[in-house]
Amino acid sequence: MGSLTRTIKNLFGNPGLDKARKIPPALPVITGPFEISINTLSSGNAYIGWTLSSCSIRITNQPQANRDVILKNRDTSTGGQIIFRSAFGSANQDTLSLTLPGDGSPVNFFIGGKFGFPSTDDQDGGISLTDAATSGVLHQRTLMVRVRKNANNLTVGERDRFLHAYATLNAATPDYQVFLDSHNAAAANEIHHRPSFLPWHRAFVLSLERHLQTIAIDPSVTIPYWHFDQPSPKIFDPDFMGGTPNSVGRVPFSGTNPLRNWTIFGVTGVTRRPSFNTATSGAQWDGGTGLVAVQSEAVTLALGPGWAQFEDMELDPHDTAHTCFSSGPLISPATATQDPLFFLLHSNIDRLWAKWQQKMNRYDTSNTATYSPQPAPAIGDFLTDTMWPWNGVTASPRPPTAPGGPLIQLAFPSKPGPTPTVADVIDYIGKTQGNSNYFDYDDVPVS
Repeated sequence: MGSLTRTIKNLFGNPGLDKARKIPPALPVITGPFEISINTLSSGNAYIGWTLSSCSIRITNQPQANRDVILKNRDTSTGGQIIFRSAFGSANQDTLSLTLPGDGSPVNFFIGGKFGFPSTDDQDGGISLTDAATSGVLHQRTLMVRVRKNANNLTVGERDRFLHAYATLNAATPDYQVFLDSHNAAAANEIHHRPSFLPWHRAFVLSLERHLQTIAIDPSVTIPYWHFDQPSPKIFDPDFMGGTPNSVGRVPFSGTNPLRNWTIFGVTGVTRRPSFNTATSGAQWDGGTGLVAVQSEAVTLALGPGWAQFEDMELDPHDTAHTCFSSGPLISPATATQDPLFFLLHSNIDRLWAKWQQKMNRYDTSNTATYSPQPAPAIGDFLTDTMWPWNGVTASPRPPTAPGGPLIQLAFPSKPGPTPTVADVIDYIGKTQGNSNYFDYDDVPVS
């Protein structure tokens, strides 16, 4: 991973995008003799989603008298917003009253992003600690409510920071090679058309996201999703995933788009020819007698209340979304990750699963309606099976190589672990299994 320590500026020399990558809070941060820990981290930038994060607060200049305080959003008019809970199972509150012991003992509480109010910039939200009697601000801690969003709706800054990070990973060739080698012809039988398809690809998208979020790239980015049953003109644009292809199918990028340097196996450029009008239509595939719309979100979520019905979504909309292009690497599992659009497509596949889970309350892995390795399961499908390639297993029936090593871990307790199991990614919000995977979607609540 040492190649990731190169800075984006050195790679691309674009000060405009460098500025978009890191936007400091607009207001000065007030600091006092207090310590607020978020997910066990008492300093540095903080990142949360809708999922609850464990926090604590304490007085640092003890001894003194106990202090009555109120926790609030740092600014309710802008930035990512949060809710507070005094205990994990208590009700959401916009403010939280606490008494801090004068001896410095910590007081525990929980925060989560306020659904519908995510951040747009790094550290644009935060916690303000105020005096209960005077309402004076005593201390503040910034944070980002970081969730995966519809790629077509990103702000320019969000889009450019993502492109910046993604292109940086691609330029660090050995690091992106992991994602090519984990989704090639040798891996096809391990990851497609079997019960573990959705869990495996959830871990795969999470793996890329954690690569992008390493400090050397940009911790503020997530993997946005291509809502492929809707028109997406801002995605299929030279400033994002590429515009209308030329006569040989190569899509154009603007001169300021870092993807203009996208290189796979020494060849620079992206080829992709949509079968549909990307500006006015959702994805469509060639059904032989004409174009057929990719299965809509509404139909996908209505496939059925149980896993046995819902897992059919691998055929449609997943397979059909890949084949709504007449040429380019996306149409083949062996080459699909060569196109930067791949992970936006799979972020949406995972979002549909997450949305179905929320709609049907499918998080309890002891319930076969949540997940079942039937029919015809193999090693890698069962709940307790570790997933290739993160487990490093290369003995048959696994693929002959296991690129990339263990899954990148966060700086605080979370799941999945370095060698994720199928079960680790099913209850991704930790509703029944404790720690979460710490990713969320802009339109999928966690309660």
